Amino acid sequence: MKNKVLKLLFLIPILAGLTACQKYELGNPAASTQANFTYTLSNNGNAPCVLTIENKSLNASGYFWEFSNGVTSTEENPVVEFNTPGLFTVKLTCKSENNVYYSNLIKTVAVNIKDSQAGAAQVLYFTTRSSSGGGAYFVILNDDAPIIQEFEQVPFSRAYSLAVDSASRKVFIADFNLKVIYRFDADGKNPEKILDATVPGQEIVDAPEGLMVLNNKLYWGRPGGIYRCNLDGSNPEPFLNTNGLKPEYPIDMQYNPADDRIYFVNDRTEFSGGLWSVKSDGTGLTELIADIDGTAMEVNPATGKVYLAIYGDSATPISENGIYVCNLDGSALTKIGDYGSKATWGIAIDHKREKLFWGYKISNSMPDGKIVRSNLDGSGVEDWLTGVSPHAVHVAWIKL
Repeated sequence: MKNKVLKLLFLIPILAGLTACQKYELGNPAASTQANFTYTLSNNGNAPCVLTIENKSLNASGYFWEFSNGVTSTEENPVVEFNTPGLFTVKLTCKSENNVYYSNLIKTVAVNIKDSQAGAAQVLYFTTRSSSGGGAYFVILNDDAPIIQEFEQVPFSRAYSLAVDSASRKVFIADFNLKVIYRFDADGKNPEKILDATVPGQEIVDAPEGLMVLNNKLYWGRPGGIYRCNLDGSNPEPFLNTNGLKPEYPIDMQYNPADDRIYFVNDRTEFSGGLWSVKSDGTGLTELIADIDGTAMEVNPATGKVYLAIYGDSATPISENGIYVCNLDGSALTKIGDYGSKATWGIAIDHKREKLFWGYKISNSMPDGKIVRSNLDGSGVEDWLTGVSPHAVHVAWIKL
């Protein structure tokens, strides 16, 4: 009997312990908060680009984001622009739903915004016209005297339009007389004819003018409006079909990222002329200055100015040939420079040195013209490149 009592007394603490363990393990623990996210970058991660967050955090009741570029956000899935290259820290701090010790409230990720211009040169491209056709050339812009380098030769008649895509390192040149568009490497080699109006199915190219690259598309003006295609010439299609109404034939155009609009001049030799703009989605077509005979133009997004080469005509608001500048809405149109006896087809801006280039022609096809350079207000004019017959002019940062 004594032994039984002793055994029973020995078992009581053990049973009590087991009961306590069972009570402790009943129910589920409070959920922890886990900060987590992934991201994607537009433009292949090259500045300027957009970072888009996909928030994958668990059991959070609020978010605070820091992007180390001066931007913060409390949105669940923020979208942030990065305009300069560099290594940026993206930090997410979550507000916990349950205060438990195994929450992970912070996640930090380093994001590398790349410099698409690393290793690039600033280059001025231009085309010419001659009695035998014409050609294309480029000059690397630096503080030395300009050294002209020639493109691989292809048949040209009136190559009055040129555009550059720095991302694909391609140069596009249109000849409105031959109704073709060529694509070259950045150094002027490996020409490809990507559109030819004489080829069945490519008639849409017609008489191309005013080349421009935007969002991996090549745009051009022709009678009937503005048209576009992929950068290899495929899938040509109308962008702005004016159906014979104003503006009938855009002959030079530039995109302004500051207001997401395309600015262009409309031909007045056979049509109604004018300076126009339209949103990048094709809506909001607006006439800014009526009737003027603009032959070339350039937009400066940094200053909100439009530069125009205008052919003077007493029947238009501008009777005197020259280089003009105005505001984006067409107001305050002012002459700042002169060009020769023939219309000029090219204006370009060197943003690094804040210089303006334009063509100056005495005759249409003889090498008696020049490319002049001035300050952005038209002062300090100098003969930068002589002995040429310049037509299209374009400045770009690009890897050669």
